[in-house]
Parts: sequence; structure tokens; C-alpha cells
Amino acid sequence: MKNVTFFTLLPETILGRTRNSAKEFFEYCTMADIFAESNNLNIVNGCGISNLGDVNMRKKYFSRLKRRSTVLIISPVHVANPVILNLFIGKDVTFRVIEGDYLIKPKNLKEFFLEELKSSTEESAVNSM
Repeated sequence: MKNVTFFTLLPETILGRTRNSAKEFFEYCTMADIFAESNNLNIVNGCGISNLGDVNMRKKYFSRLKRRSTVLIISPVHVANPVILNLFIGKDVTFRVIEGDYLIKPKNLKEFFLEELKSSTEESAVNSM
């Protein structure tokens, strides 16, 4: 069994609501557990951030995260925050995306997000002319 860790930025956080974050985290942990079991993976650490201002939670999770480890995420949207992505880039981890079952490096994901932002900004400028 390969050891992995699990991370999610809760969508409630993205939308600015935190009332149901515990329920969502439980659902995501269940998804991750089922995925890990079916792929012979051992989840050794997990974190669901519902408040990006909670520095202690980020420190606790990232201090336990080993360099070059594999991190399970539900989808790229669940890590779509520059601060979070930079912390993962610093650890040189590899994301294993549950929805689609593929691997991606945080640096490549950040570049993809920046390219999408650039192209959507350019498209918006063209449409407003």
C-alpha cells in the first residue's frame, strides 16, 4: 500500500459560506476513502480548510506533509487558491485527482489556472469592445 495524504478546500469556503463545511468534509473524506481503498492507497493525513485565514490549520497540515508525496484531491477546483498552491509547490508534491483519476503537479495546475485567467480576461476585453 502506498501512503498518500488528502486535502480539500471546501467549496463552502469558495462561495463564502461555512455552515455546512463539516458535512461536506465528511462527504469528501468518504469519497477519498472509497477511492483509496479501491486503488490500494493508505491515507495517512487529511485536511479540509474552510477558513483560509486559519494559519494554524495550514501549518499543522503542511508541517506533516512530506516532500514529494502524493496528495489526493477531489478536483483541481478544491485547491484553486494561490496561497494553497504555493504551499504545495514548495513541498514538490503530486496531486492525484479523484474525479478522473490522473496525476498533476501543482506548478502545472497553477500555470493552467493563470492561462485560463489570461484568456478569459482577453476574451472579456474583446467582447466589451
